[in-house]
Amino acid sequence: MDHVPEELKSHWEKVIAKHRRELLQIKPDERIINFYETNKPYGCFSNFARSPIEIDGKMWPTSEHYFQAMKFAGTEHEEFIRLAPTAMEAAKMGRDRTRPLRRDWEDCKVNIMKAAVRAKIVQHQEVKQILMSTGNCILVEHTSNDSFWGDNGDGTGRNMHGQILMEVRNEQEGYSPEFFLPQWVVYPEHHPYSMFWRMGKGETYLMYLWEWRKGLSKEALREYDAYFVPPADWKREEE
Repeated sequence: MDHVPEELKSHWEKVIAKHRRELLQIKPDERIINFYETNKPYGCFSNFARSPIEIDGKMWPTSEHYFQAMKFAGTEHEEFIRLAPTAMEAAKMGRDRTRPLRRDWEDCKVNIMKAAVRAKIVQHQEVKQILMSTGNCILVEHTSNDSFWGDNGDGTGRNMHGQILMEVRNEQEGYSPEFFLPQWVVYPEHHPYSMFWRMGKGETYLMYLWEWRKGLSKEALREYDAYFVPPADWKREEE
């Protein structure tokens, strides 16, 4: 477009930007990413994920180790939990009410979780890229086991862990709220071999979708493709 008049160039740039904004607003109710188990898509967001963090000069095997240990900060129990062999064991130890829970725990627990999440995102580039790739999606710790940190399994929970992840995501330099849903989610009524995808809205959407995908890390693409599984009609047999 080097030889295109500036006025015409500016016009087309505005048209492209307008189309992009319109496409990004489609299906807002589908822009939700649930996470919980570490072996499932976006499981890296879980506190149980094996992403060691360093805080206050100490290494913690997982953010769960740090969070649970801070219930007994400054006591021997803090170190016992830091050295727990697994995140599950650390969680069990932290929930053991025979241990002396700090009196201000309810007042400080959210800030402690924020510190753990921020440390994981800052210290693990892959996790950071995956988090940033979620754009403006609502992140939900989807479990019936927790109504404070999670959504209680039915959306009635406070989802504080998901809220913190979104807060930390929005703080990151270079963060963009853009997120393109897969084409079968946006236009489920159109068959994958339809002419719709070769002209008009369908073609335009694919163009923007694939351009956006090019900017994602391989780790972010892996999570995206594992989470948004195409319906049977969209799957092709391997040659």
